[in-house]
Amino acid sequence: MQWPRTEQAALLLALAAVVVGALVLLAVRRPPPPVRLIEPSVPAEIVVQVDGAVLRPGLYRLPPGSRVADAVRAAGGPAATANLDAVNGARVLRDGERIRIAEGEPAIQTTDAPAPVNVNTATAGELESLPGIGPVLAARIVEHRTRHGPFQTLEDLLRVEGIGPGLLNRLRTAVRF
Repeated sequence: MQWPRTEQAALLLALAAVVVGALVLLAVRRPPPPVRLIEPSVPAEIVVQVDGAVLRPGLYRLPPGSRVADAVRAAGGPAATANLDAVNGARVLRDGERIRIAEGEPAIQTTDAPAPVNVNTATAGELESLPGIGPVLAARIVEHRTRHGPFQTLEDLLRVEGIGPGLLNRLRTAVRF
């Protein structure tokens, strides 16, 4: 089947119009803008609220990457009644966060340790209250002190027969001069 000449001309003309239109669109069309990655800006500081069992509750400005322990320190540290077991001090803070330090067990537990014994003035009975010192060693300490004068340093106790480095280490916080 053959197409009449007028239809062939019309078809060629339509095809030429489509090609010309496509070329015009390609020439006029601008390329899309390049893709730009925008990184979020890092704030110069973060602001956190610290309250509860701290010495100075309030708002604190800290550098990014600060931790809960830094915020508690900025607030003057924990109060004596702070329960720090409920706090993860290593956690990184976020801007606008609130840190509440709960009351509870004391943060710092103290023991009622006996006062150090002065080895230069103590009686044999008082010396026996020291760890590892019985009646025999207490008598030797008093005898050494009487013969050679007062002890000047902890290491001077090594001159007493029966006192070695191990016992001397246990006496370190229990005696004074």
